[in-house]
Amino acid sequence: MEDPLTTASILLDTTENLDRFTFGWLDYTLFGLLLLVSVFIGVYFGFFSKQDNTTEYLLGGKRMGCFPVAMSIIASHISGITLLGIPTEVFHHGTQYTACVITASVTAVVTCYVFLPVFYKLQLTSTFEYLEVRFARPVRILCSVLFTISLFTFLPIVIYVPALAFGQVSQLSVHTITPILCIVCIIYTSIGGLKAVVWTDTIQFSVTVGGLFTILVLGTLSIGSVGEVWRISGEGGRLIFFDMDPSPFSRNTFWGMSIGMTVTWLGHLGIHPGVVQRFLSVPREIDAKHSTAITAVGMIIVKLICVFTGLIMFAKYYDCDPFLTKVISRTDQTLPYYVMDVAGHLPGLPGLFLAGLVSAALATMSASLNTVSGTIYEDFVRPWMPDGPKKEATATTVMKIIVVITGAISVGLVFLVERLGPVFQIAVSTRGITDGPLLGLFVMGMMVPWANTKGVLVGGYTSLMCMFWLVGGTQWYTMQGKIKHSSLPTSVDGCPYPWNETLSSTTAIPTSTISDEEPMTLFRISFIYYTMIGAVIVIVVGTIASYFFGMDLENVDPDHISPMMRRFLPPRKYVEVSLREVPPSHDAAGLEKTK
Repeated sequence: MEDPLTTASILLDTTENLDRFTFGWLDYTLFGLLLLVSVFIGVYFGFFSKQDNTTEYLLGGKRMGCFPVAMSIIASHISGITLLGIPTEVFHHGTQYTACVITASVTAVVTCYVFLPVFYKLQLTSTFEYLEVRFARPVRILCSVLFTISLFTFLPIVIYVPALAFGQVSQLSVHTITPILCIVCIIYTSIGGLKAVVWTDTIQFSVTVGGLFTILVLGTLSIGSVGEVWRISGEGGRLIFFDMDPSPFSRNTFWGMSIGMTVTWLGHLGIHPGVVQRFLSVPREIDAKHSTAITAVGMIIVKLICVFTGLIMFAKYYDCDPFLTKVISRTDQTLPYYVMDVAGHLPGLPGLFLAGLVSAALATMSASLNTVSGTIYEDFVRPWMPDGPKKEATATTVMKIIVVITGAISVGLVFLVERLGPVFQIAVSTRGITDGPLLGLFVMGMMVPWANTKGVLVGGYTSLMCMFWLVGGTQWYTMQGKIKHSSLPTSVDGCPYPWNETLSSTTAIPTSTISDEEPMTLFRISFIYYTMIGAVIVIVVGTIASYFFGMDLENVDPDHISPMMRRFLPPRKYVEVSLREVPPSHDAAGLEKTK
């Protein structure tokens, strides 16, 4: 017969363990304070700062500083997908993601010398307006539709990730948390415009980085030292920095990160309307380049912190994987479980970290809502707006309404995300459908002077159809279980509970399952290359089609072409004007005055 004292002791230990993985009142307080600060900033800029025209609302009056703009871009890019997805990626697939140092550096250089000079020269409110002045309105409309679809597939994932984490450490369901977070974000974005977004992003990013550093230190201390983390990770096969496998079918290699992911980041940063919108909010082009450099350094630091966090997680759970023991239901919940494990005994710290995690999601969502409102208004609403003295003020109101509507749609789409796989992979994969064609069209406009409207439209539609078939087919076979990526092994041998008696001691997900219908080879291409494939299709097909339809370099405006490619344009023809003094009896046009 079981000893009652032993049973009581086990129940007590279990209760204390559960309490350690649940929020306390201080955690909820800090979490709520951050949301209130975000709303306050939006209200302040909405009611006490000038927001009566599109330049103020979308570009902050072009008086923003380099540092807050860079912090806003970083905060917009570092979403919950980064903070949860990258540590999980390292935990299961190794540290090849550290090649992001190369990715960020190359992205910054290309942005500064290829895309930024053109955008800053033209000073356009919407980046897609460039495609209209370079080609024609149908190209602009195509890109606007692609961008809007891309955001509607990306935003629900961004919001779902922190909601999933918060639901794990609280008594609230994901379906309850998601609307609350979205409502807060919609309020300060719609009221405050770009100024509120930038300053809120800066504060939220500071909280995020502070929480990351704190959890990093506590996690290292729980293992023993940095050297111990490195030793365990090396023995577990996680230290992978130069996987030089040239195969495009390998999930993640050095080439995939340094080439494929660089092209992906160019689509997210180099030509993204939200990023360009921030670059144009600073007074000078050199300020925009400084913001780009700060952005690259900041992203490298945050990404490497996430990578090392993944190594600490592996060092702590390499012999007791919480996913294998069914303590967590998704691999993306490993990080919040780890945070509560190492910091649950410190009141307020888990709340601070999760507040940072949610802040990252809010920053991404607010930036996207602000951008998509400008895109939808400029490309689909503005042509129908009547001219008048109050047109600018009405435009600001319309964009605020668009923010509310698009935010509400995102809330509804969150409920579909629960059926998806790991957030890092699914986020990169789904955006590959549209980001590749988008990047390809901008490259054609700035880097291919001989490209014409019909050619780029053929290339754009061809790329869109090919990427929809490739990504859609891959996801279909993945859901059917016919495509599965291998994962490095973990164990449950070191678990303090008798889980290792019923679970397999190690696991490694097989590369693929045996089925009657094997997917064709193209569907096994790594998702890292999706954006690059889409862009290459546009450039190749668009260039060939432009040759077929005929080229007219004489009418290409040099301001529409990247400086490094202007040498391929023919010399401009200028009308010769005489510098002789015009007689008093003639006007400036040289015409005889009527007497």
